[in-house]
Amino acid sequence: MLLAYGNLALPIAFLGYPLGLFLHPYYATELGLGLAAISTVLLITRAFDFVTDPLIGWLSDRTKTRLGRRRPYIMLGVPITMLGVWKLFFPEPPVDIWYMLLWNTVMYFGWTMITLPWGALGGELSENYMDRARIMSVRQVFTIVGLIGSSAVIWLSQQYLGKERPADVLDTLGTIVLVSLPVCVLILAVIVPERQRRAASALPSLPRSLRSLLKVGPFRRIIYMALAIVVGEAARHAVAFFFIQDILDAGDRIGLAYTGYFLFGVLAIPMWQRLAKRHGKHRALAIAMINGSLTSLGTVALGPGDFTIFLVLFVVKGLSFGAFAYLPLAMIADVVDVDRAMHRQERAGLFFAFQAAVDKVGMAVGLFLALQLLNLAGYDPQGVETTAVGWIALRVEYAVLPGLFFALATAIIWNYPLTQARHEVLVARLARREAIAGNARAKAVGASR
Repeated sequence: MLLAYGNLALPIAFLGYPLGLFLHPYYATELGLGLAAISTVLLITRAFDFVTDPLIGWLSDRTKTRLGRRRPYIMLGVPITMLGVWKLFFPEPPVDIWYMLLWNTVMYFGWTMITLPWGALGGELSENYMDRARIMSVRQVFTIVGLIGSSAVIWLSQQYLGKERPADVLDTLGTIVLVSLPVCVLILAVIVPERQRRAASALPSLPRSLRSLLKVGPFRRIIYMALAIVVGEAARHAVAFFFIQDILDAGDRIGLAYTGYFLFGVLAIPMWQRLAKRHGKHRALAIAMINGSLTSLGTVALGPGDFTIFLVLFVVKGLSFGAFAYLPLAMIADVVDVDRAMHRQERAGLFFAFQAAVDKVGMAVGLFLALQLLNLAGYDPQGVETTAVGWIALRVEYAVLPGLFFALATAIIWNYPLTQARHEVLVARLARREAIAGNARAKAVGASR
């Protein structure tokens, strides 16, 4: 069952890899759209997600069908995502900024309909503190396997087929996504069950739900931390292609670098599991962020001929990648139990949706700031008129900004209050409360007869 749940991460990874690394260079260099315009499109798209993400999460919490609460949205999101991918990855020039805005929005809306109910479904498969970490780690293993696969495809294409242009990357990975996404969703829908929950009709309106969500203290702490991580990572990803190509003069080895990065990420997941079991999820995550901060800062002075040093630092940072992606999700699954205790509601979908919306806004802010500042500093993505300040800005945005944001996230999460011991006490209290409520209902039914 866990394999069937995690398998959906494969096409999601094959889609996320080119979106974060190659889409904006393709539209900037080969289709001629400016960095400022592209960053604005990405910001607007993610602002739209900030509305749709909580809405989809809230609706999936309230939905009751023969297929369950989560699976109908996942299945409906498939054709929407595929249409967006087709239009975005295989455009027919001339293409303007409105074209990119429209199909970027469509693609991300379909992505939302798949990934948010999928995350909530995983959070509901177990109520155990470490089981949830295991479920999310399996999902993350599939994610990183997909990222390794996509990186390896790019590496082999660059080395042996001469396909180094961003357009070649989008063509190859887009085709894989269009074929694999419906297959993986079908496997999940057929094999993975949904746990029975109480009727969702008792849930309050979306505005009231969002306000009460933010009253859960541990959740606020996770949101602040996640925002810091995502802004830092997004700023780095926004300029990674340009940094490797123009600063390191190693554009033909991007696939190699990311293959090593993601490979180390998947190999490190058992280590993060052991650290989470021994010291708590939050401390394991903090250690991962310290590693990410130091290795990012270490690349600031590199230049042409330093690709080997960069590769070592890059793959060591890759150790943290898996922890960044799955530990916050496992922590949110625990927060849902706090909400059950406080508000007596089942709202996993809304929690995962709100966190995803914050992630997307953070990603948009990181991308927007990085590309706008790079443009203002005088960097030319077509490699013709870059100024001295532009080169400095490229180094700072790739190496320094992420390191500072990771350090901030570490400070936020270090003393996180919902430890394993406290969570076990909370779950035991919830079980006693539900047992008492069940006995009371049984007596009421017996009395009515």
